[in-house]
Amino acid sequence: MNTPQPPENDIHNADTRHPVEHIEPLPEGGDDSIERICEVLGRTFEWVAEADDASEKGLRAAVVLYCVRSDLVGRENLEDLAFSLHYTESEVEELVLNFSHAINWR
Repeated sequence: MNTPQPPENDIHNADTRHPVEHIEPLPEGGDDSIERICEVLGRTFEWVAEADDASEKGLRAAVVLYCVRSDLVGRENLEDLAFSLHYTESEVEELVLNFSHAINWR
């Protein structure tokens, strides 16, 4: 019986949850706010990476920017963002809610 091998770059197969730990390990008894930041960043990148193709990844990245730093997107509201990305406002709003749920934000 042949079982398919998982993709090597799948985040679910990583040895650790956060690659940041290899760059800047936390000191013993360190500040847990850094752990929370790494957790949210990890969930954010995982959510963007879950998209099937590059254009959907770009859409998700734009949604993240809109949620976190809307000033970087240069759009006044969700309707403007959706129009500029060639999606409906309801499609983008659904992604905003999905992202918020993925990182346990709202």
